[in-house]
Amino acid sequence: MMRLGSIEFINSLPVDLGILSGAVPVNAEVVSGPPAFLNKKILKKELEVSPVSAFFYAENQREFLILPDLSISSESGVESVLLFSRHPLKDLAGKKIAVTEKGRTTPALLEILCRMRYGFKPAIAKEGTDAFLLIGDEALAAREPLKNEGYQAIDLAEEWRAWTGLPIVFAVWVVRRDYFSAHAEEVFQIHRALLESKRWGLRHLDEILKAAGGKTGLSNTALQSYFSRLSYNFDENLRKGMRLYFDYAVQCGLLSPVSELEEIDIKYLMSSPRKRGSSLIPAKSMRG
Repeated sequence: MMRLGSIEFINSLPVDLGILSGAVPVNAEVVSGPPAFLNKKILKKELEVSPVSAFFYAENQREFLILPDLSISSESGVESVLLFSRHPLKDLAGKKIAVTEKGRTTPALLEILCRMRYGFKPAIAKEGTDAFLLIGDEALAAREPLKNEGYQAIDLAEEWRAWTGLPIVFAVWVVRRDYFSAHAEEVFQIHRALLESKRWGLRHLDEILKAAGGKTGLSNTALQSYFSRLSYNFDENLRKGMRLYFDYAVQCGLLSPVSELEEIDIKYLMSSPRKRGSSLIPAKSMRG
C-alpha cells in the first residue's frame, strides 16, 4: 500500500482534511509529522508521496517529481513563519538567532533576507539568543503571549513579499521518481484524491475551522484570517516566486544550482490507459 505523508500543522488541513476525515477515500497509509520529519521519511523511501519543504525539494530534486496544483504558499504575510525579536530584522546583525528544526524553507528564508536584503549573515545559535524563529502552529500560538512580553513578531513571508513583490512557496507535494516510474497509475489516483480533498476543503470551511480550532485553541476569527493568507495552488506566479527563492539560496551558498521544476504531466489524467502507453516523461516548468 502506498504511504502518503501529511503535515501535522493546521496549514495543511485545507488539502488533507477531506482524506483524513474519510470524506475522500484513498488506498494509502497516511503518515503525519512536521515537515522535517516527512522530508527524512520520503528520502529514506519510507513514503511514496508527501508534502515536503520547498528547500528540501531543491536539495533533492533528482529524487522527486512535483504533483501539479498543490502547494502551501502565501501571497502576503502568513502569521505562522515568525521571527520573534525585540529588534527590527535589519538591526539583528551580530545578534544571536535561534531557528526551528521543524522545517527547512523558513530558516533558509531568514538567511536569504538577512544576507540579500539587509547585508549581514545571521548568527545562528541555540543559547543566549536575541531572537528566535518559530513556524506552524507553534508560531500561531506564541504570537500574542510573546507580543505581551515585548517581542515583535516579524512575518518573514511579509518581508519576502515586500522585498520581491512575489509570493513564497513553503511546501510542495512530491512523488519519488522511482515509484512513479513503476506505479504511475497509483500516483495519478492519489493525485486525483489530493485535488478532490482540496476541493472538499474549500466546500467545508466550517469543518476546517473546527479541526484547526481543536488543535490550536485559536478563535474562528483568527483562523479565518490565517487561512485567507494561504494559497494551495501552484500556478506560474508561485513557480516564479519559488525559482527566485532558489536563485537567492544559490547565491547565498545554501543550495547548489537548481534545475527546471519537473512535475508529473497532468495530461495523463485525461488520457486512457491504452493511449498512455509506456511514455511517462515529466512535464518541465521552464524558467522565465
